[in-house]
Amino acid sequence: MSPVTGGGSERSPLLPGGGGSAHNNGALRSNNPFGVDPEQLTDMLDPKDPEKLLDLGGPDQICKALLVDPKVGLKQREQVGSGGDHHAEPFQARREVFGRNTLPEAHAVTFLQLLIAAYNDRTLSK
Repeated sequence: MSPVTGGGSERSPLLPGGGGSAHNNGALRSNNPFGVDPEQLTDMLDPKDPEKLLDLGGPDQICKALLVDPKVGLKQREQVGSGGDHHAEPFQARREVFGRNTLPEAHAVTFLQLLIAAYNDRTLSK
């Protein structure tokens, strides 16, 4: 599926757990101490939608909702929890709501696969 339609694997890395909908996960939403959830941010970015940015209040309001200082970024030893409780580990609340900040591992292509692809490519043959 295309990323424009909102389905398919293109969106998966943007959501916690590699996919799904934050709106359908009640536990995720109830434990979210932030003013926005991953699904709202994904909807704004995939595909890019300036109207959704404005619906969320613009960049300054999003930073405020995410408890981020736009000039400095995240605090080094952040201790945010739902309902004002503090976590022992920094950024634990962010990981619970938004997932880890990692990209999925890229599929490695072997030299043999590249060689076969080049052999079968008609633009390279005479």
